[in-house]
Amino acid sequence: MGIGEMAAFSGVVPGNGQAHTQVRGVGRPSTVAQYAPQIAQWLRDNPAVSGAEVLRRVRLAGYRGGKSALYELVRRLRLAASGS
Repeated sequence: MGIGEMAAFSGVVPGNGQAHTQVRGVGRPSTVAQYAPQIAQWLRDNPAVSGAEVLRRVRLAGYRGGKSALYELVRRLRLAASGS
């Protein structure tokens, strides 16, 4: 297998010395993504709201996915809101 084939296989595209990941449409669709706008609003309204409270609220709104995926989304939204 050549370097180009390995890059395609690994999901990494070589170029100018930096690795870039490819956007792929594989796997299951995110069940938490549809709640992102509401969660972002809750975090804007109260930046100190806990992840457990966000989980409680989205479960009341119908979310049936895992808490790890939700906590990761909350973490990313907090980072985006802080500008980091």
